[in-house]
Amino acid sequence: MQKYILGVDIGTGSVKAVAVNLSGQAFTSAKKHYPVMQPETGFAEQDLELIWQAFLDCIQNVITQLGAPPEAISLSCAMHSLILADSAGKPLTNMINWADTRSAAIAEKLRFSADGENLYTQNGTPVYSIMPLSKIIWFKQNQEAIFNQTAKFISVKELIWFRLFSQFQVDYSIASATGLFNIVDFRWNKSTLKLVGIEENKLSEPVNT
Repeated sequence: MQKYILGVDIGTGSVKAVAVNLSGQAFTSAKKHYPVMQPETGFAEQDLELIWQAFLDCIQNVITQLGAPPEAISLSCAMHSLILADSAGKPLTNMINWADTRSAAIAEKLRFSADGENLYTQNGTPVYSIMPLSKIIWFKQNQEAIFNQTAKFISVKELIWFRLFSQFQVDYSIASATGLFNIVDFRWNKSTLKLVGIEENKLSEPVNT
């Protein structure tokens, strides 16, 4: 059996896993879909357990086909997701994905405020509803009880990483898409966190991709 690397992409509508040999040629793959739920106008949520199971199933599918585990696994993931979780990593909400627009009014007001340009300059992302920044503010304003229970504001990639390695870590690329991360010094932006109303310990440790 030839050695291979397994690339796994956690996308909006499915998980895809592709086996690539050490010469860079893809030769086996697996894919599993899951739905997007829209319980209210503007909401776009997904069941984390379906995503987790799809992740496991795709990896197992490829390993079963090839009869051997990979040399390494590389993960990629859709950006801008948000999960409110407790300190044990248990989700308190569904995953809020990039297409969710419930925080559109919050984002627009902030984007055109005195803070908007500073946020863009420091964090590298204009303020839109796609970003966890505005979604977190929405929860603070509209679901205060859940907001106050939350120990970690994380993405789906961070949740999967935590389930695999029991560590809350986020790579720079995912962090840079939150609207909370200073892209100059590669740290959570303290002034942005103050604006949102959360402490740095509510976020994962940023690490090199």
